[in-house]
Amino acid sequence: MGSVKNLVVQKEATDTNFGVGVFEFTDDYSVFDYGKMPDTIEGKGESLCRMSSFNFRQLENNLGVKTHFRKMLSGSKMEINLVRVLYPQDNQIKEGMRNYLIPLEVMFRNSLPQGSSIFKRLEAGELSLEDLGLSEMPKPGMKFEKAFLDVSTKLETVDRYLSWDEALDLSMITEDQLYDLKEIALNVNDYLSEKAASIGLEHADGKLEFALSPKNEVIVVDVCGTLDENRFLWNGTHVSKQISRDYYRKTQWYKELEEAKKANVEKANWPKPEALPQELKEIASNLYKSACNAWTGESTFKAPKLEEVMASYNTFLDKNGLK
Repeated sequence: MGSVKNLVVQKEATDTNFGVGVFEFTDDYSVFDYGKMPDTIEGKGESLCRMSSFNFRQLENNLGVKTHFRKMLSGSKMEINLVRVLYPQDNQIKEGMRNYLIPLEVMFRNSLPQGSSIFKRLEAGELSLEDLGLSEMPKPGMKFEKAFLDVSTKLETVDRYLSWDEALDLSMITEDQLYDLKEIALNVNDYLSEKAASIGLEHADGKLEFALSPKNEVIVVDVCGTLDENRFLWNGTHVSKQISRDYYRKTQWYKELEEAKKANVEKANWPKPEALPQELKEIASNLYKSACNAWTGESTFKAPKLEEVMASYNTFLDKNGLK
């Protein structure tokens, strides 16, 4: 189903009923839409499963937000309700249909940290200052007065950003359902930002996926509020999947990958990356574990405190001239 988790289908979804599936979270990781990278980060899968399960329970019980979460089966397995996956590029979605994955990825942006794709899109003219509600070019670290919602495709080989009108046409949902989707995204963003602040983190941005249920209600699916789906900062330094992005962005492989994408090279022929340095891999592993412990309030993993891991990461950045 993806490059970092597997989906085991126990019961197929139909046009009128949920199916049942199990997410199996792995220690694999992916950056820049490449797919599975050559090594793994120990403990990553379980930390994502536990954080997301915790958040789904909070959304259901405290915010009244409906999700596809059923229960955790083990540290790295989550049972979920399944919807159909229909491809808009093949005209599989028709008006009035229910019980399908809304083929959009919705992003909420509270600030623009270093590495945000917003800067690249502004430079390329793909986004205007007016779109962002700004009057001058932003600098890294700029905070929005209220969260900026962004949207892209979900079921294409390489995701592309959309206007909200394009998103409405592509997904075949109603304007009321789009309104509900945006409201849910903003409410989830508020919850995640408050939760992050309670453990000393800043929630810079994140993403959500949605579906229409058999009852025609907008529900949150996939995973929610993890170090892979969201960008968290500790005193301005990334506490997320961004640490691997930042490392690879300074490599020759990244330059070659971007050139391959621009030249429309088939994904199977994209350049192959090298593994992360062992020291950075260990830091990343401890980061996932310590963040999970702090977020859930449980001592699941034997790992240093979050502040200790971040001190190690900053030392690594300084030592390797990566800041």
